[in-house]
Amino acid sequence: MIDSPFWEEQRALERKRVEVHERVETLLTFANVRGIPQPPDAEERLSHLGAGPLKALVNKALATPDTAATELRAVLTRQGH
Repeated sequence: MIDSPFWEEQRALERKRVEVHERVETLLTFANVRGIPQPPDAEERLSHLGAGPLKALVNKALATPDTAATELRAVLTRQGH
């Protein structure tokens, strides 16, 4: 029963949720260090990007931090969220 497809799917969804949360936390820390203002809904805005774009932005923060800071600032300050 624990190895049923349902539970496998639930574990995969939980792993994805944790990945997204960790990347959001990493990017919020990056924003703090870079002095990027964060709106009250910053975590929600970043979460809505999805796993792939979040991973790319975290990688960019390590490889080209100035570019990542510009992109992160754009996401966090976008109007009409």
